[in-house]
Amino acid sequence: MANNLQKKPFLDYPAQIKYLKQKQLVINDEVSATTALEKVSYYGLINGYKDIFKDPATNSFYPGTTFDDIYNLYLFDAELRDVFLKYILIFEKHVKSSISYHFSNTYGNGISFYQNINNYDYGNNLSDVQYLFRKMNGKINGRHPSPQVAHYMRTYQDVPLWVLTTDLTIGETASMYRYLKGRCKTLVCNDFHYIGRNELGKMLVILTKYRNICAHGNRLFNAKTQDSIPDLTAHKKLRIPKINSRYQQGKSDLFATVISLKYLLDAVDFQQFYYELKKVIKKFNPSAKTMELMGFPANWMSILRIKVY
Repeated sequence: MANNLQKKPFLDYPAQIKYLKQKQLVINDEVSATTALEKVSYYGLINGYKDIFKDPATNSFYPGTTFDDIYNLYLFDAELRDVFLKYILIFEKHVKSSISYHFSNTYGNGISFYQNINNYDYGNNLSDVQYLFRKMNGKINGRHPSPQVAHYMRTYQDVPLWVLTTDLTIGETASMYRYLKGRCKTLVCNDFHYIGRNELGKMLVILTKYRNICAHGNRLFNAKTQDSIPDLTAHKKLRIPKINSRYQQGKSDLFATVISLKYLLDAVDFQQFYYELKKVIKKFNPSAKTMELMGFPANWMSILRIKVY
């Protein structure tokens, strides 16, 4: 391990600045550049955001690229994360409330009901539901339960689902939704403008991944997922181009999250999301290449006006 790391020796800040200059990066203010490296780290800033500024043929920065170009992309991405996380969390709270309400109203509200395998449609995925039960048990009977769970166990020796869902991750919530029986799943979908069961399920998967990217402070703007949302009315109305019958934007990129929130947020919440997103984009004025990597079509702002439900 030590011998391998010799290929990537430690560089102090002056050496990092010198190395970047050797790669043809323009640094007009070494003091502010050093401060940025101290705050973010070379790995978090340069390794995280350099790619669109580098010539793959020479492995050097394109002529005229400045340190500020990279740092501004980093700052843009950070503000994007704040906006997306804020509104994904609004959806997350809503979907948890919806699932807990309809499940409890249909089957019952205690542990014996939401950990009853007969209340789920698991098909050949019994182990997935059993794994979800183990995760639930860990939150209820683990060494460090949340105050609200501990209170209910101490007072009632049981925990209603609407309390437990506050501790479930969005991924665990998505898993629970996936295995809800048809009627209960439909009732949840009705709370989101009568969206289809499959559409909500796939959007939950996408939003889970982008929510976690935001929460962990990872690079967001050009993140892609292996999963995708279905073809929707929004894609058609935005005239997103197709290749081999597949939409080229808004499927498994950041714009897919925008489309998902269009369907899943209330109109007022989406409008607020849209204006906050537009404000960040206007502030940083990202390049056309950056917007393309985000999956945003040139007419992306039309999404506010189109009707999807």
